[in-house]
Amino acid sequence: MKVSEHRGCWLLDVEGQADSEEGDILPSAMDETNGKTLPAMVIDLSALTFADTAFLHWLLEARRAHENAGTLLILAGPLGPQVARLLIITGTMDHFTVAQDGAAALTLAVSFAEGRRQEGDRG
Repeated sequence: MKVSEHRGCWLLDVEGQADSEEGDILPSAMDETNGKTLPAMVIDLSALTFADTAFLHWLLEARRAHENAGTLLILAGPLGPQVARLLIITGTMDHFTVAQDGAAALTLAVSFAEGRRQEGDRG
């Protein structure tokens, strides 16, 4: 997992399998942000082949944290069949903003970030 900054937004790439055995990886990846808050974060799940409920719990916690901070969390697909099934079966798909691919997610994130900056300029 890798975190990078892209046009004023965080981008987290998640690949392979995400399960309870790798529970420290996501918080460690988030530590790479050094506490810097940006208006939006894209979590690219297009290369994720497996995720368990521990990963889902982390996603829900991340969504809640972003909501509380007034920032946007976007999941980028296309979602693999197992990951999509996990979100659908648990009834959590509708709790996330999901973009069809990374480009669409980044466009949405950058648009949101620019809107936030414009609001700040007016305030």
